[in-house]
Amino acid sequence: MPGPAKLLPFLATSLAIAASPGQAQTAQSAQDDGLAMPELRIEGTPETATGPVQGISAERSASATKTDTPLILTPQNVTVVTREQIDLQNSRNLGEVLGYAASGQGILSDFRGEYGTVRGFTPDIYLDGLRVPVPVTAHSFRIEPWGMERVELLRGANSGLYGQGNLGGIINSISKTPYPGQVNQVAIQGGSFGRIQGMFDVGGAVGGSNSLLWRFNGLVRDADTYVEGGRDNRIYLAPSLTWRPTGDTSITLLASYMRDDAAITGQWLPAFGTALYNPNGTIPRDRATGEPGWDRYRRSQYGLGARIEHRLNQDWTLRSNLRGTYHELDYASIYASGFSPASQQRSLARVASYQNPTYRTFAIDNQAEGRVVTGPLEHTLLFGLDYRVQGLNARTYSAAASALDVFSPNYGYRPRTLPLTASNNQTIQQTGLYLQDQGRLDRWYLTLTGRQDFADTATRNNRTNTNASQRDSQFTGRAALLYAFDFGLSPYFSYATSFLPNIGTLAPARGGGTFAPTTGEQFEAGIKYQPPGSSSLYSATLFQLTQQNVLTADPANTTFSIQTGEVRVRGLELEARLALTPALNLIAAWTAQDPEVTRTTAGNLGMRPAAIPAHTGALWTDYKFNVTEDLRITLGGGVRYIGNTVGNGAPSASSPQFHVPSFTLVDAVAQAEWRQWRLAVNASNLSDERFVNACYTYNSCSYGAGRAVYATLGYRW
Repeated sequence: MPGPAKLLPFLATSLAIAASPGQAQTAQSAQDDGLAMPELRIEGTPETATGPVQGISAERSASATKTDTPLILTPQNVTVVTREQIDLQNSRNLGEVLGYAASGQGILSDFRGEYGTVRGFTPDIYLDGLRVPVPVTAHSFRIEPWGMERVELLRGANSGLYGQGNLGGIINSISKTPYPGQVNQVAIQGGSFGRIQGMFDVGGAVGGSNSLLWRFNGLVRDADTYVEGGRDNRIYLAPSLTWRPTGDTSITLLASYMRDDAAITGQWLPAFGTALYNPNGTIPRDRATGEPGWDRYRRSQYGLGARIEHRLNQDWTLRSNLRGTYHELDYASIYASGFSPASQQRSLARVASYQNPTYRTFAIDNQAEGRVVTGPLEHTLLFGLDYRVQGLNARTYSAAASALDVFSPNYGYRPRTLPLTASNNQTIQQTGLYLQDQGRLDRWYLTLTGRQDFADTATRNNRTNTNASQRDSQFTGRAALLYAFDFGLSPYFSYATSFLPNIGTLAPARGGGTFAPTTGEQFEAGIKYQPPGSSSLYSATLFQLTQQNVLTADPANTTFSIQTGEVRVRGLELEARLALTPALNLIAAWTAQDPEVTRTTAGNLGMRPAAIPAHTGALWTDYKFNVTEDLRITLGGGVRYIGNTVGNGAPSASSPQFHVPSFTLVDAVAQAEWRQWRLAVNASNLSDERFVNACYTYNSCSYGAGRAVYATLGYRW
């Protein structure tokens, strides 16, 4: 991975090219002050559901309907985080991108992937409307925020359009693609934990017309982390090409490459010494339980896809969205598994593990969208057929490792040959056929969605030379009704369902049959308000989600599970994304939720599941003002609050649930724009709050990062 000395010449060359008079083109600012500062948007170009947004408040999205629909007419709670907000807040992962969205504060990120919950349940990760492989958090196909035009949080049950999935919702990231008159930029960033990062985003027209456009964005990073022995190095490259042979046809090709190089990636710390009292003291925030110099995490991932659209006539349009991915890991780690017996809560037992999985996926979503009038009713019809397949080859080697005094560590242990403990090949396929009708009668909007899915899973255990297969079929759907008042108010109600296959079998004593899918249902009632002529959006949403067929321990066969579990979450989400003036923005969000285990064979009936906050909130504001004709200053800041959670999701008399304290984080930004230059200084956790992100058991807690400050110098043309 290149170090700072190698990055600086690269950025110097990029800036020199950017400053070339023959290539510099200055776009006029969209601000009322008339400053000649390049914007990343095009004056007068209408917003689309997948394109650039000017400002922090989007007006359209396709995530909830797969059609280009105004948010004010979408009968589901959707938040769009725009490119401008991502840049201003210097969001470095999806958890930070969603840090100021209602229910988004429950999403956390480490150097392997995203984890956490939305509305009390896990969300799925999508890129450009297609699911990416996230078999487990540590094996995720990652999303780089720098390469995204926008990130959208669609909350709750969505199987009616997307097929099998978790009940929490969808995080759908939209890639940067070419557009006419694109503003180019290069930037360099440095700051806490030895971070040095170079970024670029360039593109334009091929030839003299806009029928063929290209774009190329990427970054190179060399950085450490707040955990001793950690690294956060990355290379990311994402070229794209758009061809419009006619006014009715558009073909966009997208490719991406990412190479991550990390060492110690996470912490598996005990509750005693982090969230709970330990007579030996508090475990330091940067403490590593692995082995610096032995732990490593190297990921290589590739993606190649296309978006194809053809308008047959003024009423009907055909679309196809497809992508293939490949990613592999070289993952060696030593992690803690709790205090050793009789160690007086000092010495951690550890496990050495090596994993080398590979994943291959292909997904395609074919759609036909048409507009039909039947008497007084106007319909937007959507017919879809999608297919996805994922192939996995996984090998795990593991064994007990030496213990570690977590208060006075003595590193240096090096595992010898590790025995093979798991070896599996697995293929997962899904085929879905769906139909949606967005009907309109005057100011009434009725959305009906139905989908039939067929899901197949085939698994080979290479250690036992056994094969297992499972087929699930499920019908899911959504019904939603919205009324749009002429003064910008839109109340709505919706009902939706979800399903997710469970891999495994019942105990032989119960017949040994395969598990039924976990199913979910969601009731949502909301109200949205968008002042006429404004992009600002207010929303208030009540929801109830219930998940059935949850796996719980079989009391008669303790090594097996049965499907008697049920979890219910009720809550309220409030959010406002306001462009109050051309110079002043405000984002406010609050979530109150009551997660509860309503059926179980374990001892947690009526309790809250682990690591789900009951309350979260966020408030952000930023203000731009002119110092001179050429100089504009932006000052901004925000507060994020995450309420207390409970640890230990499977309590017993000897290990009861415990509380993990709430915490509040303060962020800030100061930015100066002078002509085509931009200098920004961002700070996260400005007060250096020491906090525990979450505890899932008594043996698996993790700290959040302390204060981090980064400076970014960029040039636009």
